[in-house]
Amino acid sequence: MIVITILVIISFAVFYNRTDLSDRSGSGRVGTIYGRPITYGQFQRFGRKFELCQDLRLFDLLRSLAIRQAGTGEDKMDPKVNFIYNSFVLQHEAEKLGIDPTADEVIAEIQGMQVFQTRGVYDSSKYNMINQAFLAPKGFTADDMEDLIRDELRLRKIKTILGSTVAPSETELRDFYSQVSQKTEASVVRLKLDDFLATTQVTDDDLKKVYEERKGALKSDELRKVKYIALILPTTDKPLDPKPRAEALGKLAKQAEDASVAMTEKDAKLEEVAARFGAKVEETKEFSRSEPPAELGSGSEAAMAAFKLTMAQPNGDVISTDRGYYVIQLSGVTPPRPLTFEEAKTRLGDEVKRDRAMEALTLKATEIRNKIDMEVKAGKPFADAAQAAGAKAEKFPAFSRQEPQMEPANSGEIMTVAGELNVGQLSNATPTPDGSVIIYVEKRLPLDEEKYKVDKVRVAENMTEFQKAVLFTEWLKLRRDAAGLQTSVKG
Repeated sequence: MIVITILVIISFAVFYNRTDLSDRSGSGRVGTIYGRPITYGQFQRFGRKFELCQDLRLFDLLRSLAIRQAGTGEDKMDPKVNFIYNSFVLQHEAEKLGIDPTADEVIAEIQGMQVFQTRGVYDSSKYNMINQAFLAPKGFTADDMEDLIRDELRLRKIKTILGSTVAPSETELRDFYSQVSQKTEASVVRLKLDDFLATTQVTDDDLKKVYEERKGALKSDELRKVKYIALILPTTDKPLDPKPRAEALGKLAKQAEDASVAMTEKDAKLEEVAARFGAKVEETKEFSRSEPPAELGSGSEAAMAAFKLTMAQPNGDVISTDRGYYVIQLSGVTPPRPLTFEEAKTRLGDEVKRDRAMEALTLKATEIRNKIDMEVKAGKPFADAAQAAGAKAEKFPAFSRQEPQMEPANSGEIMTVAGELNVGQLSNATPTPDGSVIIYVEKRLPLDEEKYKVDKVRVAENMTEFQKAVLFTEWLKLRRDAAGLQTSVKG
């Protein structure tokens, strides 16, 4: 099976050789792929398709193309950036393979999408509503949405070709089913951080000593300010109706994209670009990462975008809000400065107190865990062993990966650790956000054989889909390596 898979992947690399990434919009390069330029306009448009993909719930396309490409030297790339470059690769490779979804296939896909259905049946009014509410405000048309759906179909067909080489065996099916469906019964002992915080004392002398040790690293937040062009809907007493509002947002989106592209031109000036669109340049007050500027809608996206910029490369991407769009330019940076003792005192007090409480908790948890271990090995049930160690055991509800128990506190940590333990095995003290837990696996329940017979077909389908996804990820990495991608835009 592995040999066949490798041959299929190699065949993809050898046959065919056509693509077209000609510069149809914008100016200024962000990179090259297949020896052709990727313009700033193309990059932004694919980036907005990433958001449209979320709106349309094309989650398989998102997962498959936004995946990080570890080992390519770009393993820290932002998922949105990955989606953009991998979209180029997907379209190029699909064309080489002769995969070109027809209009009928696109229509059938649209009518089968849940987002366009009412009570399981295609609803044209929903299709029209999404066109107005999601496409137009982002500067897209129905044709753009259909192109995205074609990518979904291209992805599915390529996965089908790769998946034709995989078929899980009966042993693999049963093992996989056991991993996700077999229930585990466990007990836990909890230690609360709040109990240790209540008894931990920190004096001013303690804090002064810690301040002297750490003052080189105790600094204020970096502050920034930006100039911006606001292309937003005017404030009115009466909100616009959905259709006119969508149309207005669509025009603003196009203006914002054009303005952003214009700022990539050599010697471009924000004031001159703003004048082209009848807008004026304004400037925010200084702000930190954690306190976004109110002038840009107080959304975290504005602060995140501003802190990615440098004075050497001050122009940012378009920032989208529910009222419109902003084109920003970094205009000032106030670097962090050393904090005085009084400025740092409160933060230091909280940190030192928590550190000391955590240290005391860790020592106590290890002590209790070791006592329980001795008692269990001596033959006592876990609950009695915990009591002998001065702690209280509690039963955790039986769970499996297929039927998790999310209601109890620290359920994620408990189920993760318990899943890695053997029956009768005791965990180490496991840190949690509010303290620590010690976990003991009581038993694993037998599989429900009748349920397995019913679920077997579904399990086989899930395993096949998983194996397809793994193969596609490896195939995509190979094809992206062969694309000769060179880029200056990373997350």
